Amino acid sequence: MKTDELIDRLSANLEPAPPWWVTRRVLIGLSCGAFFSALLMVVWLGVRPDLMDAMTGTMFWMKFAYTLACSAVLAAALIRVARPGGSVRTLAWALAAPFGLVGLMAVVRLAGADAATRQAMLMGDSADVCPWRIVILSLPILAGALWALRGLAPTRLVLSGLVAGGCAGAMGAWIYAFHCNESAAAFIAIWYTAGMAAVAVLGALAGRRLLRW
Repeated sequence: MKTDELIDRLSANLEPAPPWWVTRRVLIGLSCGAFFSALLMVVWLGVRPDLMDAMTGTMFWMKFAYTLACSAVLAAALIRVARPGGSVRTLAWALAAPFGLVGLMAVVRLAGADAATRQAMLMGDSADVCPWRIVILSLPILAGALWALRGLAPTRLVLSGLVAGGCAGAMGAWIYAFHCNESAAAFIAIWYTAGMAAVAVLGALAGRRLLRW
């Protein structure tokens, strides 16, 4: 069979994809993963008992805003890289904004604290477990993101996996915030970000193997 004839046969019955198909598939994958992640958090760690009181504090909402902003930007980036040749350059600045704001808040607060208080702000009571809990809670979301990408057409596999992992890590950190009682900006900037970054690396490694056509 000639090449032109083969191409004609393969393309004969092609139909345009439904509008918003990529967005819907990505959101379905992330939503399903988030559901199982939230269920895991409730069963494994539990919701913090003073959640209603904590919601009256400004720093509680800072933690939520940081993780949600990162989740939203990275979800938008995930939709882009799910398409052939997708680029995330224009979204890099949007992602830098929440990182920069939390980092600036951490520096300002640390600068005005004494040595003992500064140590407590940096380490809190759970620095040794926080990143790893975020990683574990993010795994169902990462699985959902990779499932979505496998049914689409990413061409930059490592980048796609990195974005999927970053998005999963940010969403997992947001879910973990319902359990975590840490609220210092320095703690969030270091340990929450470390957990999110670790999941991004896992996503990049998985993307190279699992997203091949």
